[in-house]
Amino acid sequence: MKKIKTSELAKKIEGTLIGEDFEIEGVNAIPLAKESEIIFIDSLKRVEEAQKSKAKVVLCPEGFAKYFSEKSVIEVKDVKVAFAKITEVFKTEIEPKWEVSPQAIIEEDVLIEEPCAIYPLVYIQKGAKIKRRVILYPGVFVGAYSEIGENTVIYPNVVIYPYTKIGKNCIIHAGVVIGSDGFGFAQEKGEEGYKNIKIYHFGSVEIGDEVEIGANTTIDRSVFGKTIIGEGTKIDNLVQIGHNVRIGKQNVLVSHTAIGGSAVLEDYVMLGGQVGVAPYSKIRKGARVAGKSGVTGEIPPGEEVAGIPAIKANVWRKAVIIFAKLPEIYKEIKKFIKSET
Repeated sequence: MKKIKTSELAKKIEGTLIGEDFEIEGVNAIPLAKESEIIFIDSLKRVEEAQKSKAKVVLCPEGFAKYFSEKSVIEVKDVKVAFAKITEVFKTEIEPKWEVSPQAIIEEDVLIEEPCAIYPLVYIQKGAKIKRRVILYPGVFVGAYSEIGENTVIYPNVVIYPYTKIGKNCIIHAGVVIGSDGFGFAQEKGEEGYKNIKIYHFGSVEIGDEVEIGANTTIDRSVFGKTIIGEGTKIDNLVQIGHNVRIGKQNVLVSHTAIGGSAVLEDYVMLGGQVGVAPYSKIRKGARVAGKSGVTGEIPPGEEVAGIPAIKANVWRKAVIIFAKLPEIYKEIKKFIKSET
């Protein structure tokens, strides 16, 4: 079990310790925490609940120490960022078995830098390159001439098609498929209707460093060139990324989002859950798209949008209020029309 002094923890998260310097051994939710764990709050709404907690130490925004005279406090500028750093301090991991299992199948001309953990039932095709400290869990398929950067972890039943390049320090969760063909067909006219003719794909997928991809997400390879996922981007479970999409660095894509072929997301873009992005759309740097929105065309830099089709979020909010009142407005209009006639 990891233990750390609150003074040392405060330094790690660039916070200010107010109160006694305890040794703590974990972080927990307010109602579940023990005396030896730290809890966190980010608003006044949770002060009373935190005051009653067994935890001796509270992580909170600057100026909140006055509410916790009987506890030690670490004040920070950004609670969420500090909390994320604390979870890294206390994270628990099962040490992998640093060996290449004899039950793994490895074809010719595969380069594996030691140490690596390659579990049973992994299949690696010819010409692949696996850098040091990569972990491949059971059922992972690595296609020919693919490259996986150091310290990357790939969980069970991930499929990596040939010629895929994955950077270092990535996390790829179970069931992800990278490099499958995009959805491309031409319709050849016939006597009745048409016949779908497959457009074959010749490109690949390139994933930058420190990317995390959630379970059962799919990323299609390009027709020509590359489908690109930029450095530090975080992708939730069940996201679909089409062929030739280019995603910049430090994007956040929430579950059930679907991005059509050849769309471009610049750096620091955030998409809420169930967002649809039409093919060839462009979302500029720092833009944010609310959940269940539909993006077509171009979203300007730093813009916050919502709705289908996506419009400025402040306009959309007003429109939603008006929409809810339409039945009442309609009744008034009908009364006015009758009175005029």
